[in-house]
Amino acid sequence: MLVPLLRAQGERLDMLMISHSDTDHSGGADSVLAMQPRTELVSSIAPDHPLQQVRGARRCEAGQQWDWDGVHFEVLHPRPVDYVDGAKPNSLSCVLRVGNGRASALLVGDIEAAQEARLVADGVAPADLLLVPHHGSKTSSSDGFLATVHPRIALVQAGWRNRFGHPAAPVVARYESLGIELYDNAHCGAAQWSSSAPRTVECEREASLRYWRHGLKTRP
Repeated sequence: MLVPLLRAQGERLDMLMISHSDTDHSGGADSVLAMQPRTELVSSIAPDHPLQQVRGARRCEAGQQWDWDGVHFEVLHPRPVDYVDGAKPNSLSCVLRVGNGRASALLVGDIEAAQEARLVADGVAPADLLLVPHHGSKTSSSDGFLATVHPRIALVQAGWRNRFGHPAAPVVARYESLGIELYDNAHCGAAQWSSSAPRTVECEREASLRYWRHGLKTRP
């Protein structure tokens, strides 16, 4: 789906960051890289991962940062010491903070409670938008992490009626108890958020209503 979209929009990617090796995050990346020959690949994938044969990846490591067009990017996790034999892919998810001085977003991949605690100990700053950790699983979105980041809006990436039950009911309740607006793509469709209007999310299912979409609901 990404390749036709990028072609239709005439987009050229400078960098592709893949949080970790799980196929729901890395699948299809080879096709994107094939049509974007100058794109740098940044990821936590292992040296023997098949994507390394397509484009050698630079490791994401805490402390990396750069600025593009007035927007600041900073990698918060993993640390170099986290790249040890046997480390689970989820625990190595690249965590990226994006901000422009007016609004910020925190993209965390599939980190779990232990990595969330590390980020809190390291002084992770609040964010306007949070990509919900690990699709809203019970192993993430810990109380301390949510209280520290305290986003206005949180987005869940999870398939419709997925077999894992994401987002988990206790996790949804946790966000609601903190007054965080929670959206998921299964109900919202394509979600659009802009730093110029950081308090709102535009759901494609609402913006492009069709008669066959009855009982519309944009949140879990």
